[in-house]
Amino acid sequence: MTDSEYQDPLVKQSQSFSMVWLLPLIALGIGIWLLAKSVIEAPVEITIKFPSGTGIEVDKTKVIYEGITVGSVSDVRLDLEDLTGVIAIVKMDRSLEAMLRETTQFWLVKPEISLKGVTGLETIVTGNYIGIKVGLTGAKTSYFEALEEAPPLDSEVPGLHLQLVATDLGSIHKDSPILYKDIVVGNVINYELQTEQDRVVIGVHIIPEYAHLITEQTRFWNVSGLEVNADLGGVNVKAKSLISIVQGGIAIDVPATSDSNPPAKNGDQFTLYNDYIAAQRGLEATIAFPLGEKLNPDKTKVLHNGLQVGVVKSVVPDPGQDQLLATVLFQPSAEPFLTNNTRFWMMKPKVTVNEITGLDTLLGGGYVVMKPASGEPSRQFIALVQAPEVDYSKPGLHIKVESDDMGSLLPGSPILYRKVKVGEVDAIDLAKNRDTVIAEITLLPKYAHLVNSHSRFWNASGISFSGSLTKVNFRAESLTSIVQGGIGFYNPEGLDKGKRVSNGHLFPLYKDLAMAEEKGLMIRIHLDNTDGVNVGTSIKYQGYPIGEVKKIELKQDLSGLIVHAKVQEQAHRFAVEGSRYWLVKPELGLTGASNLETLVTGQYFDVVPGEGRAKYDFDAEVKAPAQLRLDSGLNITLYAPRLKSIKPGLSIFYRDIAVGKVTGYQLGAESDRVLIYANIQPPYDRLVRQGTQFWNASGVNINVGLFSGASIKTETLESILAGGISFATPSNGNELPLVKQGTGFTLHGEMKQEWASWSPKIALQ
Repeated sequence: MTDSEYQDPLVKQSQSFSMVWLLPLIALGIGIWLLAKSVIEAPVEITIKFPSGTGIEVDKTKVIYEGITVGSVSDVRLDLEDLTGVIAIVKMDRSLEAMLRETTQFWLVKPEISLKGVTGLETIVTGNYIGIKVGLTGAKTSYFEALEEAPPLDSEVPGLHLQLVATDLGSIHKDSPILYKDIVVGNVINYELQTEQDRVVIGVHIIPEYAHLITEQTRFWNVSGLEVNADLGGVNVKAKSLISIVQGGIAIDVPATSDSNPPAKNGDQFTLYNDYIAAQRGLEATIAFPLGEKLNPDKTKVLHNGLQVGVVKSVVPDPGQDQLLATVLFQPSAEPFLTNNTRFWMMKPKVTVNEITGLDTLLGGGYVVMKPASGEPSRQFIALVQAPEVDYSKPGLHIKVESDDMGSLLPGSPILYRKVKVGEVDAIDLAKNRDTVIAEITLLPKYAHLVNSHSRFWNASGISFSGSLTKVNFRAESLTSIVQGGIGFYNPEGLDKGKRVSNGHLFPLYKDLAMAEEKGLMIRIHLDNTDGVNVGTSIKYQGYPIGEVKKIELKQDLSGLIVHAKVQEQAHRFAVEGSRYWLVKPELGLTGASNLETLVTGQYFDVVPGEGRAKYDFDAEVKAPAQLRLDSGLNITLYAPRLKSIKPGLSIFYRDIAVGKVTGYQLGAESDRVLIYANIQPPYDRLVRQGTQFWNASGVNINVGLFSGASIKTETLESILAGGISFATPSNGNELPLVKQGTGFTLHGEMKQEWASWSPKIALQ
């Protein structure tokens, strides 16, 4: 190789930008952008003073606005200036900086369960959090004082915002319901005392879908709590509904909208009356009385079964007819009883050689008795001259019971057989000897065969107490018998079958069930431990007491206990092979609650009767045996994909009234679903028709989404605590056919909105 083969390299000077520097420039730009973003989006630090630090945790307690987290607590410390609370340092999303003004409000949201309701259930999932109500006026600030509770609704919230003026608050409080036909159409949102005018102003909110019902002539009246009146005739108790007893309530009427009665507007003010009488919103009817009757306007009451259903408002003479025309204002709930067959008469003292009646009117004054009967609607009546005599020609069995004292029994008090009403008291008079009292009673024709010469009657009125220094027992047949009295009866077993009785037969009336009971059979129930069983613990069958525990002793080998009990009702059915006993006690758990009545009444043994030879020793079972079908009522099957918290004994509700229960469950034949067996008791079985819809009303339905927030649905407080299944029937239910035994229905997971509006008119027979 020669030197000529080598050449000098050619070097050129580049004039373009090198791509090598592009990457550092991009990194520098990103860094500047991130720095600017961090400065722009840096949280805004504010200070909130709370009365207590309970429930507030650093880095855990969030600030939530419209279901979205907009801040969190970064520090909590004592307010060292006056030691009246704690200071929470909160870092807020900078996007809300413009809304942090003097009118912005904060408060701590936490779960609360009380008689007035259940609030803050969403915190079970999210934990306690700080709520915020954004203010749009006032200067910007970084210091706030938290409210003790959530602020009332703004007037901008959809619906109708009104003010009610009252002389006193009574039992009304925040969240008390506004009721129309016992339907909640709104609620109380706040109240304040105006000392200058010596009055209370109550703010209420009407739900948008019901706002059109309110007109300028609508009247509001208080239906809160119980009204109790006592006199020689007994104790009268009035209440609008259970919800009004527990949390107060306000009722309204709905006059038709017209040119002279336009719809109400936001901010309109109404008077809150003490009751429907003061509001003059009862049902008016005219009753013609004979001349000479002492009727006092606004004082003479109309009573049905001892309960006030109306009051005389005015009395004018009608000389042409020799009578008095009394205008009576009835409670709106009495409308179904105002028919052309309903009878009225004046109750006043009456003393003759043969009888003494109306003693309760000596101090309280005379009153009008109402005896409802089915028929065509009517608003004009002619009162009877005197109380009607017992009409033995009327269908049914007419008998008498005699006692030294009738207690709180009144005409109209029910006659109960196994806690089922089978008749009523027609009249109560002193006997001819003046030493005893006789009650005339009538049993409905279909129940007349239940009474024979061996039947035992006892006074089931009110509540009876017994006990010692260590234990107090009380007994009540039913809420009806507590309020208006009642007579129970049964037919003792072990005696020859009694003979049929005829009209006018006289029976002794025992003071209570214990005195009426016949001797029964002693049985022995074996338990591992006392488990709350004491002497006096009841034994029940389908809720009806059939015996009680008389003695408890340890087994000789100390392996358990032997409970000696006496079975007094139909002992031959419960002291035989196949009889099964178990202890009923309250059960509380995350999946629901059951047997809550035992918290008040005490634990008891339940039993299923058997068939076979006599047997006197039984091992108590751990839980109630499965009983998929009951002998009475309508047995149906509900189909569900999962069992969830449903269990035997769970109540079935119609319009929040328990009408049946779950009797058992099992997997479907192909294991693809759960079969839930339920029983609807008469007369409510007529409510179940083709097209009826069932849904699971147990507990609280909480749906939480990442972007949608939390959705919480509940049925009633009872369903939260104990669970339940509800059903509804279409509005044309009376035209739909009844279903047969064993008919199947789908059990939906929740109620559809359209079902809530269904309102069928189905007669309970």
